[in-house]
Amino acid sequence: MAKKGPAKKRKRRRCRGGLARLLRPLSVLLAAVAVVIALTLFFKVGTIEVTGNSRYSAEEIAAATGVEMGDNLILLDRYGIQRKLFVDLPYIKEARINPNPPSTLSVEVVETTAVAALPGAGAYWLISRDGKLLEAVDETQAQDYLGIAGLEADAPAAGQELRLAEDSPITLSRLQELLAALEERQILARADSLDMTSDDTLVIYYDGRFRVEMYYSADFDYKLHCLEETVTLLQPNETGIIRMTMKDEDEVRFISSG
Repeated sequence: MAKKGPAKKRKRRRCRGGLARLLRPLSVLLAAVAVVIALTLFFKVGTIEVTGNSRYSAEEIAAATGVEMGDNLILLDRYGIQRKLFVDLPYIKEARINPNPPSTLSVEVVETTAVAALPGAGAYWLISRDGKLLEAVDETQAQDYLGIAGLEADAPAAGQELRLAEDSPITLSRLQELLAALEERQILARADSLDMTSDDTLVIYYDGRFRVEMYYSADFDYKLHCLEETVTLLQPNETGIIRMTMKDEDEVRFISSG
């Protein structure tokens, strides 16, 4: 008889532990449901606050998000909103979508600018330094930007990344590097046009005075540095060819046209 008592107690303890383990997941589930209900009921979009914009109005950007007043603030698809802004408003380069409870949606944008123009689908297309197609313009409007001969946009559409034909002499990534180097060295404003009609040699018409030659495989930033150094050694009225296609990467040859 003395042995039965302790055995019963141990059995009762095991039963109480098993019930607790069963109830614990249910408690977590109920808490999660309560949180979702609270988010749905209490955090709704009442204001869309736009900052960083200049080209587009705050109203245009708010409308382009596709968010309606009364939408749930916390459960918004922020990445989907970003993608929609990038396509519908091509001059938007970056967008940060931040819920600001209880009712404000903050949209912070960074806009880009057009740096060059190239033909495609019967029009001229403005592109950013990152190769994003911004808008189609006519030939007269395209003359306000750096022209690119020898390249054509393949099936262009505003808001999409530039696509080049497979037989283009330069890849998109290399074109992006070139445009970035031109802009960062502040040469872009003095470059008249780019000629990519040759299969191996890139030509930059520069400052209304020079024909600058380099290979597509060149280190663009370094070659543009050499260009700057060379121009400082020339007289203001000198014109001609600046050739950087010799075997020696450091060699620059100036051929005067005077």
